[in-house]
Amino acid sequence: MSIFKELALPTTLDDLLTAREEALRLMADARRTLEMAKEVLAPHGRHLMPHAAQIREDQDQVRRELDTSLWRRAFDMTGFKQLMDAEAVAEFEKSLCPTPPEFTASTIRATFIDLRINAESMFQRGVFNVFRYLSDDYRTNVKEPFRIGSKVIMEGMVEPSFRSGLCIRYGSWAKDKLNDLDRVFQTLDGKPFQPHALTSAMDAAFQAGEVFENENYRAKAFKKGTLHLEFLRLDLLDKVNEQIAEYYAGNVLPDARAA
Repeated sequence: MSIFKELALPTTLDDLLTAREEALRLMADARRTLEMAKEVLAPHGRHLMPHAAQIREDQDQVRRELDTSLWRRAFDMTGFKQLMDAEAVAEFEKSLCPTPPEFTASTIRATFIDLRINAESMFQRGVFNVFRYLSDDYRTNVKEPFRIGSKVIMEGMVEPSFRSGLCIRYGSWAKDKLNDLDRVFQTLDGKPFQPHALTSAMDAAFQAGEVFENENYRAKAFKKGTLHLEFLRLDLLDKVNEQIAEYYAGNVLPDARAA
């Protein structure tokens, strides 16, 4: 797939590395300058150094916080994050705590070369996980256990909105599930992904008592908590099913558009 072949390490990562080194140098200089200010004041009495000018964190903690932010920025810049499902993103975030890998040229190269090699399998695993628990019909389809039809019914996805009407369940896996689903469709369509744009648009429609529809989906919310979701782009649905087939068994599955 072209989305994997086009992945590359942008030259702006070099700019991030340069900025990191300069920022750490300036912060170390600032630390030394503040220590000098404290020494200048010390002979004239205790506690003269303003509290707001006190250094509260050591240099290692500063570096760890900076490197954590730089890793997150690097993942956004390279496009790898768009290939990652919620589980993979959680694994990435876990790797940054409590101590992230040092953000250096060698660790960047090792991390992103490995990700580029495994990008397709990582994406396919994410597709499989996204659609694996999409609906009861999907799970119990004996003849085609891992193929998505054009319509699904999703349980436990909807709740009353505190404003009016209905909305996607707040603070639950429901929003993450739809977010991951939309990420897959946008990626396979070669478009940039805007996190939670779909759930926000659905909420606006459901709160107004309307059926949601855009170029990819039609969705209707019900008071009992179910969400009826229809996939309108059958070409993208075919691509999803190809990814699932390759991940699950490498089989060419028969057409299921009538599902």
